[in-house]
This record gives sequence, C-alpha cells and structure tokens, in this order.
Amino acid sequence: MRKTMLYSIVWSFVFMLAACGGRQVGDVQMKTPTLAASPDIMAAQHDTTGDEPSDVTSETPPPKKPHEGLVYPPLNQPQPPVPQRVELDNGMIVYLLEDHDFPIIDIDLRIRTGAIYEPADKVGLAGITGTVMRTGGTTSKTGDELDEILESLAASVEVGIGGDTGIASMSVLKEDLDTGLPILADVLMNPAFREDKIQLEKLQHQSGIARRNDDAGAITSREFKKLIYGADSPYARTTEYDTINSITRDDLVAFHKKYFRPNNVILGVLGDFDSEEMLAKLKAVFKEWKPAQTEFPEKPGVPESAARKVALVVKDDVNQTNVRMGHIGWIRKNEDYPALVVTCQILGIGWSSRLMNSIRVEKGLAYSIGNNYGAGYDVPGAFLIACATKSETTVTAIEAILEEVEKMRAEEITDEELKQSIDGFMNSSVFDYDSKGEILSRALRYEYYDYPQDFVEQLMAGIRKVTKADVKRVANKYLRPDKFALLAVGKAEDFDKPLSTFGDVTEIDITIPPPSAAPVPGKADVE
Repeated sequence: MRKTMLYSIVWSFVFMLAACGGRQVGDVQMKTPTLAASPDIMAAQHDTTGDEPSDVTSETPPPKKPHEGLVYPPLNQPQPPVPQRVELDNGMIVYLLEDHDFPIIDIDLRIRTGAIYEPADKVGLAGITGTVMRTGGTTSKTGDELDEILESLAASVEVGIGGDTGIASMSVLKEDLDTGLPILADVLMNPAFREDKIQLEKLQHQSGIARRNDDAGAITSREFKKLIYGADSPYARTTEYDTINSITRDDLVAFHKKYFRPNNVILGVLGDFDSEEMLAKLKAVFKEWKPAQTEFPEKPGVPESAARKVALVVKDDVNQTNVRMGHIGWIRKNEDYPALVVTCQILGIGWSSRLMNSIRVEKGLAYSIGNNYGAGYDVPGAFLIACATKSETTVTAIEAILEEVEKMRAEEITDEELKQSIDGFMNSSVFDYDSKGEILSRALRYEYYDYPQDFVEQLMAGIRKVTKADVKRVANKYLRPDKFALLAVGKAEDFDKPLSTFGDVTEIDITIPPPSAAPVPGKADVE
C-alpha cells in the first residue's frame, strides 16, 4: 500500500512538471528538461558585456533525424560468374555456365553466316535457309515428326539467320537432354530441305512483301536504311517477288553446306549440368561434323561520307508523320564511344533527355521522340533520331529537333546533366548481370565479334571518366546535322510548311514491283 501511494505521488509530480512546462508556480521556477547546448551557444547566452542583444536565442536546435549522419560503406562490386571456354577438336568454341537452380538446360549457338552473304538476286535466301532447316526436318525425321517429339517433352529447337549472324537454340528439361541434344545436332548437320516446306516459307515471304506498305513505321525504318546505306547495300536491300521466286532447293543446300561448319560455330550451354559430362556429350553428338575452311566474301562496307538528303514518302491514309534523321554512326571499339554514350543519353535517350523535355514535354510536338547510340560491333551503325508528330506540326518538329542537336554542339552541358547521364547508365548496367542467361549471351556475342570478354566493364570505366568537355568535343566531331539524311513519311499536303525548307526533296516511290512473268514454254518445251 505504501509503495502504491509513493508511486502515485511521484507520477503526479511528473505530470505537474509536464503541464507547467517552465512556467512559474508560486515562488518556484519550473523547467522541463532540455538537450544540452553546445559550449559556443552556452557562452553566447551568458555574454552580457555588450549593449547589443545577442542574435542567438535560448531555443535548442531540432534533433537530427535517425538516418542523418550515417556513414555507408562502398557498395560491393558485382562478381558475376565467368563461363568456362573450351575449344573442341573440330574447331567449335563452347562456353559452359552451370546453374543448378532449376532442372533445365538451354543451349544457344552463333553461326558465322548472314544475309549479307547472299547473292543480290536471291535476297531472302539466308532467312529461308534458316527457317526450313527446322521446319523441313532432317534426313531421318520430318519437321512435323520433330514437332511431335519436342512438344511431348515441353522442349524447343529453333534455327534462324539474320543480317550478319546465324542463330540456333534448344531448351529442354535436364532429364530429356539425351533426347533433345541429338535432335539439335541432327537439325544443324543434316537438314533435309523438303520442297513442300520451302514453298510454304516462300509463300510467307511473298505475303510479307504484299503487306509491307501497310504500316508507316515499317516504311520509315526500311526506307531510312536505303537512304543511309544505299538501296543496293546488303544492310538495306529488301526481298522482292523475283528474288524469292529465284530461290531453289539447291541454293539452300549450297548455302548451308558453305557456312554451317563446326569451326564457324560458337555454342553456349546454361543450366543444371556437370561441365565435364556436358563436354563429353557435346563431343559425342558432334563427332561426325567435320570442319572445313570457309571462304567468306569480304564483309560489305558502309559509305564513308555523307551529304544532306531530304526524302518524302507520301502516305495519304495517315494523320501523323513518321520522321527519321541521321547519318552513318560508329563502332563500339571507337575510343570515343564512352563519351558518345553519354552524349546520346543526354540528347535523346530516356524521359529526362533534352529531346524528350523540349520536343514532347515543353513544346508538345511529338508523341514519341528519341535517338539511339548509333554503334555497331564490326561495321558502323546508323545514328538516328526518330519522331512521330501530327501532320500539321511536321516541319516545326523537325526544326526543333535540329535546334537541340545544334545546342549539343554549341553549348556545354550542365553538371547535373552529366551526373544524371552517368548515373543512369551505371544504374541500368545492373541488367547486364541480372541473369546468367544474359551473361552467357554476352560472352557469345563478344566472342563472335572478337571483343574482349570484359568489354562492358571497360565501357563502364570509360563512362565514369567522361567530362563535360568530352561531351562537347564528340558532339562536334560526330554529330553532323548539316549532313543528316532526313525522311518524312506522311500526308504531305497537311504539313505546316513545305519539306523543301530543308533542301531539295526526293519523293520515294514505294510501289511494290510485281513478279516477272513466268517464261512461256516454247514449242520444243511443249513437245
């Protein structure tokens, strides 16, 4: 009971102190506890020697927030796994990367071939060859039979040939590897090129040709390449009815035989496997695939100089204009590439870029706006700025874009822009390591184009060193708006000003050439 009464008296006194809060009660000055002030403040409060009142009040500063003053150690640098590289006796290069999280095995291949090596009068040959290697089956199984086997395993085997590389892939459960791997090898080594599948694929290409002018964006992409590289360049030419019709089964067989050799293949394996066991399986399944020396044609070059070109594709069934402008770009091995990356980011990559802020946000002239990095691996890419705007603001939008490019050349960027660009690139670089699949794919790509395996790390180190002066220097050296090729696809009669504002205009005819008439059999042929 006594303890209870004592506790009540104490708590009553505490509550009285809180309520009084420093007010005088009777003859006693009641003060609530305060944080201790610093010695300088205490001295100022007690300094009464001067006639002027002190500027320092007796109020204490607010306490620091819990996170203020914390010191963070440097972030750990990522330590991505490094794929094991092995070269087989037949010249095939193999990269192995184990990943035991799931019972799945993925195989990806790069084959040294591409549409750039097909004859000019048989454009489409490479693509048809790659597709029919899979759909046409092998000498032992039809494509339909392969489909049934793979579907029963929830597996896949695919083949394709692009502009400057061939690709193949397989994905299979670990337990079905001994079924899936021989199928992949059979497709690569022994394609049958059955005639019915060839004709079906040619029909698909012909259907694509018939529809290729339906979409304004597709027209812009296709015709801009021709404007940049030249209509006959392997980097820009397109399939036509005649080029597709001229392709025969013998052409597919010859194309495959020339380029599909093990010493032209880079193969990567990712998944739940033991590396030594996987190597043994690969050696066994590809042991009959013999290497051969391939006489590659000289890789096509790109124009070394550029001049201002202005071109128009009239498309009267649209109410907006697709615009592209730019010129031949650069390669990634260029010593200025890190500075070019920063420059391109600031100019038109991302929501905080100058083009986005000026053309879309401030002026409201574009639905979409931006540029690319303009870099290729072994031949220069195409630096381009793409914009979609309503017909009535076409020329105004182009003028505003050119103005922003000139500003990049004339004025130094701000410290904030430099920091934001570098930080943005560094933050996005996490996606270079976000999966083992990406790590393996990059290893194959660098091997294919003869780049060092640590190229992405070298690039990031170079970007960290970029200065404002570097950005202005490369903008003046590499961005040449006076030599831009300019293409507009839209309804010209609705443009706000004539496109000739920018120079002499060439109107591009996108009429699809009809197929040549089939030869009429002569009397001797009939007999």
